[in-house]
Amino acid sequence: MLTSKDFFFSKILNKNIHNLDESIIGKLNDLVVDFKSTIPNVRAIVVKNGSRVFFVAADSLEIYRDDHSRYHVRLGSPNLSFTPVPDSDILLARDFLDKQIIDVEGKKVERVNDVRIAEWAGKWSLVAVDIGLRGLMRRLGVEWPAIRISSLLKREFHNSLVAWDDVQALTHGTDRLRLNCSLHRLNTLHAADLADILEDLDKQTQVSLFQSLNPEVAADVLEEIESDVQVSLMENVSLENASDVLERMPLDEVADILEEMEEEAVERLLSDMESEISSEIRELMEYDEKTIGSLMMNDFLSFQSTDLVGQVLGELRRVKPEEDISHYLYIVDAEFHLKGVVSLLDLILADPQVDIAHLIPEEQNLVVVHDEDPFDRATQLMLKYNLMVLPVVDPNNILVGITSLNDLAYEYGIAKRVS
Repeated sequence: MLTSKDFFFSKILNKNIHNLDESIIGKLNDLVVDFKSTIPNVRAIVVKNGSRVFFVAADSLEIYRDDHSRYHVRLGSPNLSFTPVPDSDILLARDFLDKQIIDVEGKKVERVNDVRIAEWAGKWSLVAVDIGLRGLMRRLGVEWPAIRISSLLKREFHNSLVAWDDVQALTHGTDRLRLNCSLHRLNTLHAADLADILEDLDKQTQVSLFQSLNPEVAADVLEEIESDVQVSLMENVSLENASDVLERMPLDEVADILEEMEEEAVERLLSDMESEISSEIRELMEYDEKTIGSLMMNDFLSFQSTDLVGQVLGELRRVKPEEDISHYLYIVDAEFHLKGVVSLLDLILADPQVDIAHLIPEEQNLVVVHDEDPFDRATQLMLKYNLMVLPVVDPNNILVGITSLNDLAYEYGIAKRVS
């Protein structure tokens, strides 16, 4: 027999464990894994002998393979170290097999069918996860018949492995799933990819993953998620986490989410938010749901008529506005009456020493929509004048928000909102 330095977990699961004198001490019932390391290490072997279960330190584990590719388990030390294992530890078969993982590189949720284990830096370590059909067939003990059938059909039957570097585990040694390793790579994924991943997870895991994200990332992700999942998350994450995330989102988006929630839960969230933000959200929620006011964004760029171009440019550099609101600047007077619209390009090309009001064309055809107007009014104006964004004013011509073609398309179900 040859010593094996790497193997699939299913090849040794429930195998007899031989001691140095070739006596059998029991069956390999499971492996205890330390997931705190970058590459998870096997810490102990779970041995079952009849009704008795005990743990042996993994440093004595030896794996052999015979001429028929059968694997054999042996404890290669005369002085076995028996170790207690806390209930909170993670067992590979019990807590990891058949559970969900995130393939960070593939940006999707997968299910664990088997695990590749190899000797790494003197320890047995988890190096890859098998997510494919062959891994499942191996677990069921029918790998070789499946290979023969594939060969007859002239089809290849590969292992589908995800390297551990690309795995985000979602399992824990309790009934409740939660994240247990670094989230750095998840936080670097695009919000739309994370939203797709979240939507593929079960509800319990959705909550665990969402609460573990950076609040800024979580806010971007929440914008991309389907409305029913948005509501579910806000109803199941902690109050502190929910309000922290919502405060970082466009307030019109927040109002849309809260409109779908129970009144009592909405009131708890609004009471936990900063008073200025919650006040603005309440105002948005007072609009009829079929009016522009319920849809508009109140996050926009506005400046006083007397502000100098140079001052405005400096302010833009300071606040670093989001791309979707930075194309147009709205010029208002001291009472916030809308006086005109200036493009970002006009601002960049202008003399820094002139008032921004001088950039408003004398014959500017100022197209606006009113907050109580229906959606189709805004759509008609945008199509007629080839506009992507419209300022929203109240009956007194006070600027209260903006609305975009993207917002309207989302409301009509034409397209999913994009960031």
